[in-house]
Amino acid sequence: MKQLSYKMFLTGLLVILTAASLSACGSKQEGKSPQAGGQFSFTMMNQYSSTEPPKADNSIIKQIEEYTNTKINVTWVPASAYNDKVNVSIASNDLPQVLMIADTKSSSIINAERSGMFWEIGPYIKDYPNLSKYNTNEQVLKNISVDSKVYGLYRARALARQGITFRQDWLDNLGLQQPKTIDDLYNVIRAFALDDPDKNGKNDTFGLVEAEDSGGAGSTGLLGFQTIASFFGAPNQWDIQDGKAVPESMTKENMEAMKFYRKLYEEKLINQDFAATKVNKQQEQFFQGKAGMLFTTLDFVITGGNELKKANPDAKIDIVSRIQGPKGEQVFATTGYNGMFVFPKATVKSEAELKQLLGFFDKIVDDQMLYTWTWGIEGVHYTKGEDGEPKITDQTAYANEVSPLKQLPTYDGALMIWKGKGETDNKFRTMMKENEAIAVSNPVEPLISQTAVEKGTELNKIITDARVKFIMGTLDEDGFNKEVEKWRSQGGDQMIKDYTELYAKQAKK
Repeated sequence: MKQLSYKMFLTGLLVILTAASLSACGSKQEGKSPQAGGQFSFTMMNQYSSTEPPKADNSIIKQIEEYTNTKINVTWVPASAYNDKVNVSIASNDLPQVLMIADTKSSSIINAERSGMFWEIGPYIKDYPNLSKYNTNEQVLKNISVDSKVYGLYRARALARQGITFRQDWLDNLGLQQPKTIDDLYNVIRAFALDDPDKNGKNDTFGLVEAEDSGGAGSTGLLGFQTIASFFGAPNQWDIQDGKAVPESMTKENMEAMKFYRKLYEEKLINQDFAATKVNKQQEQFFQGKAGMLFTTLDFVITGGNELKKANPDAKIDIVSRIQGPKGEQVFATTGYNGMFVFPKATVKSEAELKQLLGFFDKIVDDQMLYTWTWGIEGVHYTKGEDGEPKITDQTAYANEVSPLKQLPTYDGALMIWKGKGETDNKFRTMMKENEAIAVSNPVEPLISQTAVEKGTELNKIITDARVKFIMGTLDEDGFNKEVEKWRSQGGDQMIKDYTELYAKQAKK
């Protein structure tokens, strides 16, 4: 009955989006011969989050096509509508030869993989020199796998990318050192809120600016919570204790992290409207000098630093990521990927065609292409100085033409160290790499609990709502634990059982 309801939903959604689908695709994306005048040609569907989709005459696309002797026909879909469009495409069998999957653990994608809709590509990756170098992280392959099979080329992202961004000039004004312990962190946040860090003689700043996180099954209620929880030694969403799966919400470390946030809220060291603050507003307050710290990705030191300089040319920004806690230094590992490319059997009709497509993805992450993804085209986006090192010369062209197309390569250029990038730029890259040694993974990430697939987002909302209420003081510790019991009774216990059994089964392999 659930399957029937799901099909009815997709059918309705298909009717609504048919016009948009036809407009975007031009025609039904049936498999075509990959050869067009001696040039390899294929169709792809991908998402974009820039203001406008990349244009077909984009200079980077032209360079890729020339370098690989390929014609790429991409249907670009706004990120906000992408998952719905993928579901419609799967339900209607209107599929390109390469489909980027963003929500890799949705029920529709898992069912499609199990039904044999996509090629299993795991056994092929070793045959490609660059894919085998950049797309074979064992943990990430486990994370994207379904029933121990790999159906997609994952788009690599740093495993350890979270950290703390702060106003270094405020620290200097106050004569404080960068935080190294949890107590240091609290003291810096307090000083940023109460000790006039910008020296304007007014009490008009707060220490930490936070934003709400109301995403899916992995959301935490507020964006920085995982960062703080990792400092307190909490597990990454789930833990395995004595062979049993234990959710983070049932650990004492989770409670200590919530108490830390509650203290910040009670003392008004954090924005009081954090539960309704969107990420763009959070960043805006940081740029405007209303707050001295936020928890975000380490590469924000570049993008955020540029925006901060626009508002205040004298401002200085810096990052830290290692904070000493009860269990030493640890950070939470990401899944290690941001979506993946799959190859539908309906449009990729032979192994030979699949190998050509894999060959394309292998070639666009060779050394020469990684240089292009990093810098763009010489004379258009960058020039080389007397020392021979490249330097971006047209930030607008780079942002419009190069950055949006970083949706295409499978390797994350943020991990590449380039001398020409400068000290600050390479600092975050080095941090990301070094922090892999202390990154704590989610042990159940590779496991598929049907309960989590069907109810995960709904169940997680019970915990995230309770966490926010605890921080704001409308729930005490007993009240929070009652919400955890509610989570357990409405499906959480079944998730615990699922993951415990699946983990034990995996351990025996």
